[in-house]
Amino acid sequence: MSHENQPEYFTISTVCPYDGSTSILAICEDMDAVMYRIKQCYTSCGDEYRINCYHLLTASDACEQYTEQQVNKAKYRMEQQEKDRLYKEHTANNEAEFTSEPSNLVTK
Repeated sequence: MSHENQPEYFTISTVCPYDGSTSILAICEDMDAVMYRIKQCYTSCGDEYRINCYHLLTASDACEQYTEQQVNKAKYRMEQQEKDRLYKEHTANNEAEFTSEPSNLVTK
């Protein structure tokens, strides 16, 4: 499994050769079940099937991921506000330097 502690479920879909629409044939718990289900199909030349893998997500897992996302967004916003503040402060100081210093150029 690619995700720990999350079961994988597989769907088998047929693809219509005329318009590309799909129809679900089965939802399976492992690849063995997928292969046996495909063996049951009456196939002809050009038939297309899709096998997709899905992970079951529980409400508690989704809540945890959502909370983590919100915390990361808040941290990012605070960091960006600090960067903006420092940038504005830096540009204001540079503008003040250029306007307050007399020119060192001598004209003849």
